Amino acid sequence: MNTSVKANDYQLIYDHLLACVQQEQPQQVIERFRALFIMGYTYPDRHVQEAMDRIVTSSNASQNFRPFVNRCCHILINRWQSRPLLQGAVPDFLAILETQVSMPAGGLSRAPIVRKLRLLLKDYLNSEAFQKLQRMVQFLREDAQDTSQILKNSDRPLSTLIRRYPYLYNHCLIGDETTPEELKYIEHYQRQAVQQFEVNLSQYLTSEFRRAQGHVNTPTVKNPTLLTPEEVKASVQHFVGKIDQRHTYRDLANHFEHRLQRLKSTRDFRDAFFHYLTDTIPDVGRGRFRQKFHQYLDTLPAFQQPQPVNEFTIVRTCSQTLNYLVVDSAQNPNHLVFIDLLNNIGTAATIGLLLKVVLVSKKVKPYLEKRFAILFNHYQSFSRGKVRWLVNCLEHFNIANVTHFGKQDFSFFGRY
Repeated sequence: MNTSVKANDYQLIYDHLLACVQQEQPQQVIERFRALFIMGYTYPDRHVQEAMDRIVTSSNASQNFRPFVNRCCHILINRWQSRPLLQGAVPDFLAILETQVSMPAGGLSRAPIVRKLRLLLKDYLNSEAFQKLQRMVQFLREDAQDTSQILKNSDRPLSTLIRRYPYLYNHCLIGDETTPEELKYIEHYQRQAVQQFEVNLSQYLTSEFRRAQGHVNTPTVKNPTLLTPEEVKASVQHFVGKIDQRHTYRDLANHFEHRLQRLKSTRDFRDAFFHYLTDTIPDVGRGRFRQKFHQYLDTLPAFQQPQPVNEFTIVRTCSQTLNYLVVDSAQNPNHLVFIDLLNNIGTAATIGLLLKVVLVSKKVKPYLEKRFAILFNHYQSFSRGKVRWLVNCLEHFNIANVTHFGKQDFSFFGRY
């Protein structure tokens, strides 16, 4: 049975839920939601039930139900989340959503509508929109725990670390249904998180340097990363120190930028870009990677025939290179090249290779962040301990990010 949705059916349910969540206790509202969106019958308000039936049986229900139910979830969660005493209702609500409900028996008078409703809801629960909602709830609820405490909880899912990585927020938390209030909060916390990590890292490095110099009265500052002290020191030295005994990453990028001005064709750019990225790669695994990477560059359209070098070519080449080095897309999350690099040249050098691409074109930095977000989303349900390699990558990129794009000068720490 297909019906036409009335103009105000969606709004009628939005307004109804908003009135309920403002006037009733969370458990009452959760039961209402369960009756209306999951069970599909016995809802006490006949007009609301009829509006829901028209939405479910309409010809375009498969396209419209996802954003509709997503907005309904946000209406309830936003209200509860804004009131500390009611925040405990949010996980209860999500648990109800994910409770398995069997399909109705064929003899029930409402069986066809209920069956369609539950299939539509299942489709929503498998969607990216619902995953973003879950991550948003996790983000809002998760405390900024002490790093030593985080390290003890290695059995918790990777998704619970989302607050640590502000460069993932735009891609993991924000969607079409993100409210202006949520967006404002995320943007505020994003700026705050970047600034705080930068300050904490600087203070930690300063403390470690002074203690290494024999200043025994220097106060101990907590390590702001999930890396060991030795890994932090090596990471900072790698990103701001000289990687080939003579040049820093920034030096190499500046030299390459000057060379770009003299290149006459995209073929020249391809060769220069290839050597810029690969010449400082450690010897282990270098030969095989260089061969495969050169073959990949040859397949890119920009290098199929000679043409002048322009900004579009540079940005496009850099973004396609990040696809190859990290991961192509959420639909094709193959990241074997990335894993191979980590195993052969190490985490810092692998993140450094990605940093070199970004230093050629700052415009692809959000694109790189999107690659990390794809991996984060792909492994979000894994325990932190099982994807320690990815946590290490995200931590190293945190350091690379603030040392190259932050406001403080970390160059001094490249020498200690």
